[in-house]
Amino acid sequence: MNRASTFTAKAAFELKRMAWRSLARHKVKTIITVLAVMVSVSMFIFLDSWISGMSVESRRNIVNYEMGAAKLQTKLYFEKKDELPSYENFSGWEQYSRVLNEAGYNSSPRYVFSGTLLSSTGSAPILFNAVNPEDEAKVLSYTSYMESGRYIKSGAFEIVLGTMAADKLNVGIPQRVDKNKLTELASSASSSSAEENFILSLYEPLKRGQAFFDILYHDQDETLVLKKDIPQSDLDRYWNILAASGRNDVRISAVIDFKAAPQSIRPDKWDAELMPALGQEDAALLHSAYQYDELIDAYLLSEEAESDDALMSSITSAMIRSDFSGAVRHVNQLISAVVVGVVNSPDPVTNANIAYMPMDVLQDEEGMMLEGCVTELLIREKNADEAVLPAERESPAQINAVLENGLGRALPNELKVFSWLEYIEDYAGYESLENGATKAISGILFLLSFLVISNTVLLAILERTREIGMMRALGMTDAQMIIVYMLESGFIGLLGSVLGIALGCVFITPMVKYGMDISAMSEAMGGGVGYRVASRFRAMWNIPVIIGSGVAATFLSSLTAYLPVRRALKLPITNSLRFE
Repeated sequence: MNRASTFTAKAAFELKRMAWRSLARHKVKTIITVLAVMVSVSMFIFLDSWISGMSVESRRNIVNYEMGAAKLQTKLYFEKKDELPSYENFSGWEQYSRVLNEAGYNSSPRYVFSGTLLSSTGSAPILFNAVNPEDEAKVLSYTSYMESGRYIKSGAFEIVLGTMAADKLNVGIPQRVDKNKLTELASSASSSSAEENFILSLYEPLKRGQAFFDILYHDQDETLVLKKDIPQSDLDRYWNILAASGRNDVRISAVIDFKAAPQSIRPDKWDAELMPALGQEDAALLHSAYQYDELIDAYLLSEEAESDDALMSSITSAMIRSDFSGAVRHVNQLISAVVVGVVNSPDPVTNANIAYMPMDVLQDEEGMMLEGCVTELLIREKNADEAVLPAERESPAQINAVLENGLGRALPNELKVFSWLEYIEDYAGYESLENGATKAISGILFLLSFLVISNTVLLAILERTREIGMMRALGMTDAQMIIVYMLESGFIGLLGSVLGIALGCVFITPMVKYGMDISAMSEAMGGGVGYRVASRFRAMWNIPVIIGSGVAATFLSSLTAYLPVRRALKLPITNSLRFE
């Protein structure tokens, strides 16, 4: 047994040595194949690190700039969140905010609604966020990224816009503008020639190659960009000149939605629209509250039901769940406001068609008739590390326990705490498709490179068919021949993998440490690149993928030799010796 083991060990060592010597005998083919493996491995590592970094940075941005760690809102609002059902609001948020503050959490109330923003030169659909400015700054960080102007203050009809909305509406300070349009702007906004010359002096021609994606701007000679080194005092003066000219004056056209059960319902709507959409319990509830009146041919709400607030709330909720249009009343509203700032944060969502304005001015008939109601309460732990995604302490279960303990009772049945993960399910699905598609492409490229390697190995083995015949004639078995050539290819894969991992790590080290600014790419692509990243992001170290890519490359390289060798071994030894 020991002699057999010794023989086996010696045979294995000899086979390895033969395989290694073959690499040195065919240096050119070895070097070319090693380089091919190296490039494949390094590019795969680089792309995976890039994608992983974009995904993690996107999630950080969602938490830090869009919604915090969790939201308190009604269950029905969450179910219909894509429709922005502003009628699904709640009051008494102050008590929840107080409890959270005492437990170490910041919170920010919001009333979210959609509408159209009209300026002197155009209009755009906008998602409006009515907020408490002081609370908003404690929970979200976009308030620190004012491209121009300032953030909103309570007590005034002020608006802060994302950069895309500001560009569409021609409000605020233009960052990049056509030469003729700038001349027209300076002339119309200025009250003197000194102011006109001051505005013109703040711009310079767009230099070719100034940004990688400037090729998308066809008439570069006619395009001017705002200078980078302008003092803040000059920017403030520029903003004030534009504001005084009325450029930043806007109007909000919105619809106020009220949730209320109708006093009467026509029989056709009752039978065809309402009843089929209700569950058994909800249908029974409505039958007890409404009675059919033959005289006016309608179902009328009974006086007893109308005087019972709890019953009316249940009736209305049942109608909303069934998507009955008669349960929501609409009032058109037009609100005058002024744009005081433009946001340009690392998150493209805050830079899109979005607006922020003070909540306190929208409480009465001049605003949105909020009467103290909000659609959501954003929640974030105090002094949370923005580089770290929310953990257990910021989970819905933990926040719910804090609220119930501080209130001394359970939350109302219609309210619930939702995590940021629940809110990004749609985006996470899109992100998975995006990541999967990119990784599939990189995987295909990875495999294609090994097809090239396989072709190289095939040609090499064909050239060495006579050599294979000689070794078989000297007594080497077919199995030993397969092992020798698979080891040879495996060594090539191993060398290429080691060099590829080293090269890949060299590529991604500066991206992990310093990051990469994609703001020019994001601007050229309309504000986003498919992820929630608009400026700088950092790549990530993915050790399992780095090691796995090397192992996979070595294994695939070794495997590429199997079929060509098997084909050569099918030839009789005499034919192999005569092969030219």
